[in-house]
Amino acid sequence: REHQGPVFQKMGGYGAHEVVIESPDHELFLARQPLSQVEAVVQLLHKRYCSLMKDDRFQSVVIFKNHGERAGTSLRHPHWQIIATPVVPRMLRLQYTEAAEYSHRTGRSLYEVLLEEELRSQERVINLNDEFVAFLPYAGHLAFETWIMPRRAQASFGLLLPEQINPLAEVLSTALLKLYVGLGDPDFNLTVNTVPRSEENQQGFRWHIRILPRLATTAGFELGSGMSINTVLPEDAASFLRGGNHDSGTHQV
Repeated sequence: REHQGPVFQKMGGYGAHEVVIESPDHELFLARQPLSQVEAVVQLLHKRYCSLMKDDRFQSVVIFKNHGERAGTSLRHPHWQIIATPVVPRMLRLQYTEAAEYSHRTGRSLYEVLLEEELRSQERVINLNDEFVAFLPYAGHLAFETWIMPRRAQASFGLLLPEQINPLAEVLSTALLKLYVGLGDPDFNLTVNTVPRSEENQQGFRWHIRILPRLATTAGFELGSGMSINTVLPEDAASFLRGGNHDSGTHQV
């Protein structure tokens, strides 16, 4: 880092930016593809994550998918992006710091407690198997925001095991299809939230996937306060996604 006066700093740019193409089909939504193809995508994302994290110059690897114009997509063909950075993004740093503080204060993992509560109540769970749970968080930032979390205590996406690939593909595909059918193919952002290099053994955090439908526009209050406006109770949203025929190809709203 190089200081630029008493306040500002700058550093040389270094990183990696990769694009992962989902399939040769230009129009087919991920959840409409065979499960084997979804598995292949998950496996490749994990492989590239692990490969990039072997470079000691990278502190953080961000995996994400933008679907639709309101989500900022710049390439029509279905794809994911992976960006490796030499610094830890502030939002990710806050997430694992809060998890560490909770663990220090209570002696328990924040994400373990969170998942236990979701499984106990079942109110916000929309899909699950022996390895993963898809649910709408109690205080989601956006309407129909959906998380997918491993049942295993894994802080880093890099700790994903081969036997978890198929279960993750199943839960991811089902959750995306429920949103696709229930909300009429909404624009959305998807992120894989994981710890940076220095916190890979952090016991309080658990990596997870966030799916953020873009049903409304972020406006002045949100930008000015840092707070979110969610107009749909997560319990109502989860009930809607669980009900009806949202696992089929029939569009219902």
